[in-house]
Amino acid sequence: MASAADIAKSLAGAIGANDEEVTVSQFLPSGFPPLDHASNSSWDLGAFPVGRMIEIAGPPSSGKTALATAGMAGAQKMGGIAGFMDHERSFSLRLAPRLGLDTTPGRFIFKTPKTFEESLQICVVAANHVRKNKLIAKDAPICWVFDSLAAMVPQSAYYEMKAGKVVGVKSLEDRNMNDNTALARATSNAFPAFAQHCEDLGICAIFLNQMRTDLNVKFGDPRKTTGGNAPEFYFSQRLWLSASQIKKGTDIIGMEVTGKYKKNKIARPFQEASWRFEFQEDGTGKFNRFRSLIEFLEGLDLIKKGKQTGTVEWDGKTYPKATLSNTLEAEGDKGFAKLTALLPANYEPPVVAEIDAEIDEDAAIAA
Repeated sequence: MASAADIAKSLAGAIGANDEEVTVSQFLPSGFPPLDHASNSSWDLGAFPVGRMIEIAGPPSSGKTALATAGMAGAQKMGGIAGFMDHERSFSLRLAPRLGLDTTPGRFIFKTPKTFEESLQICVVAANHVRKNKLIAKDAPICWVFDSLAAMVPQSAYYEMKAGKVVGVKSLEDRNMNDNTALARATSNAFPAFAQHCEDLGICAIFLNQMRTDLNVKFGDPRKTTGGNAPEFYFSQRLWLSASQIKKGTDIIGMEVTGKYKKNKIARPFQEASWRFEFQEDGTGKFNRFRSLIEFLEGLDLIKKGKQTGTVEWDGKTYPKATLSNTLEAEGDKGFAKLTALLPANYEPPVVAEIDAEIDEDAAIAA
């Protein structure tokens, strides 16, 4: 009988040696350490994995696009480029720079494709061209956002086809039940190959998605997303957002957003983070990472609560949380670094800590 080493040597001559394990070595920053930690158990690696397809889904006005824009801006800061497919026809090139995105052509690619297939093809062709011609560094990331999967129309549902050729645009009257399930078939057909392209070309593909309610679910979470079953398997991460209103008097000034990883093939699933998404006068939404991180640290008792509601202790003084947030934000990165310096080296998310405590309690009872 041959030894393992002899078998490996013989097989190497026939099919080559074993391939290396495929892992994620690069992440795009979200700008919010608790979300980064929920993604990959690290405060500073970033949140969005390069080389993978991910989903960000949530209700309207919950900051999905703002979160994806943070990823695009992060890719640019790392020497890469960003692309945005505006299927919902709602992206503002005028307002995006206020969220940190460089919309200069060449640094940013903006397209309004008509179909699902055209959208994926543009992404792959552009990324191939960039990599082949060495237009950016080899390890520089590409971030591509699709807004949204729910709004992507399959070619078979948009065009009238005869003998495999496009003969015109399909009228609304000609749509049928087959068109209603076309997107599910399109994702099932395209996503296996597209996932491979993302890995080969160093693309972080972020698919924004809309929520639907599954009326057949009587117990548990009735929410679901569009695109059929294929996305559940091919998205490496599925970040689902829920939101509640932030009010000042009777005015709704923002949303308190909680992001939970319903699926995570990078780290533990079901971890979550919460942050404030505040509406601005110019029509944009602000991901208030300063105020959000202050409240996160307050929850861990790393920033002490003040005696009055809504206040905290900082440098021996009592500040309203809004005032402290604005003061640190005025200091820019230096101010944010003062907050991140308080993050604990060892951190167990509450859900993990609770499970560990239950296991310890059960073990003690058994003993």
